[in-house]
Amino acid sequence: MKSQKNTTFQLILSFYFCIYFCLGTIPANIDTLMTDFNDLAQFGIGIVLVSALITSTISMLVFGYFSEYLSEKFTRKKLFLATNLLWIIPYGFIGFAPTYTIFLLFIIIGATGNGAFLPIGFSIIGDLYEPEQRGVKFGSMMVGQFLGNGVGIILGGVLGWRISFAIGSILGILTLFRFMYFSTKPLRKERHVNSSEKNRYKISYNDIRELVKTKTVVGILLFVFCSGIATSVISYWAIFHLSLRLGSKSSAILLYTIAGVGALLGAVMGGMLGDILSKRSKEGRIYVSIIGVILGASLLLLFYSYPFILFGMFGYFFVFFSTGNQFALCVDVVSPNLKSTVNGLNGIMINLGGIVGNTLISSLIHGNIGMISISITVVLSIWLAGSVFWILPYFYYKKEKVAQEAVVKIPIINIVV
Repeated sequence: MKSQKNTTFQLILSFYFCIYFCLGTIPANIDTLMTDFNDLAQFGIGIVLVSALITSTISMLVFGYFSEYLSEKFTRKKLFLATNLLWIIPYGFIGFAPTYTIFLLFIIIGATGNGAFLPIGFSIIGDLYEPEQRGVKFGSMMVGQFLGNGVGIILGGVLGWRISFAIGSILGILTLFRFMYFSTKPLRKERHVNSSEKNRYKISYNDIRELVKTKTVVGILLFVFCSGIATSVISYWAIFHLSLRLGSKSSAILLYTIAGVGALLGAVMGGMLGDILSKRSKEGRIYVSIIGVILGASLLLLFYSYPFILFGMFGYFFVFFSTGNQFALCVDVVSPNLKSTVNGLNGIMINLGGIVGNTLISSLIHGNIGMISISITVVLSIWLAGSVFWILPYFYYKKEKVAQEAVVKIPIINIVV
């Protein structure tokens, strides 16, 4: 049973890798796409990215709300397989897209599928593992995201976007068949040993309204929105920007990929430091996050102005310190049934930030590609300025954590009495 459970997780991780493998193909081929589609200019790329993010966000909300109903009707395993087909098939057809319009259509359909991944896939992980194991598993999903994006950038740059999308789709199909035959059906875990109520993964208006009352969550989500503006723009436009500065696309891909390794190490190290310091001080995770963002964003501003590899590596290393601590902080201050809603909102805020960021950069570079350097500086400055929202967790986290701990203990006390 344990082996089958781990196999299920590895297959979910493989799906995540494949999604970001395909998405990593786009930034490595922005110049090629503009050449292949004569009717496509810089603003056209922006439309592709913004359309995909809007569709993905809507899909995330829809499946976040209706996934429980659909799961009861069709089982979550079948629902997960069906939603993964929604990105596998269109991404496979992208390689044959003869025009920009058809390319955009397939991107939008695919975004419907990968938007459903977060509420459904992460809820399966939540039910496969106990609470003390989920942090490691969700962190491992970040590794799959970084690796998929990195490999997609490298192979996409070497093989071209048509072949790269085809490879991503084929890998997705292979994973789909393995998931169909070798995965287990996760069972809903109870929230407490003294409660018969099950975990809920539905994103509802009432849940969001309740979360807005928690200042720690509000501060972190506002910061995530600012980081989403920057990370979305950088993930798609950084290679194009570096190519113009270095005069070589291959050098830009190599430099960006090596610097990006710092993000992976930073996410892991930031979580470890947060774990250690939180034992000494309740604000330990907050200190790590604030210092990391300020140092990291400042170094990245230097890196994209003066492409020196150490600026990039250390910039990405520090700026992702907060990744391993954000969810841990939110979980401490919300009721157990809202933990998954927080996770879903995190993805939604990143997407909303991406929509704003890509709309902004598309407007700035439209008709003047030289504005891309200023655009990168603007979004990184927004990321740096977003660190101010950590003031809310700094002042409210301690008392909101104590209040939540008191609420959780009430049912246990009643049973003892």
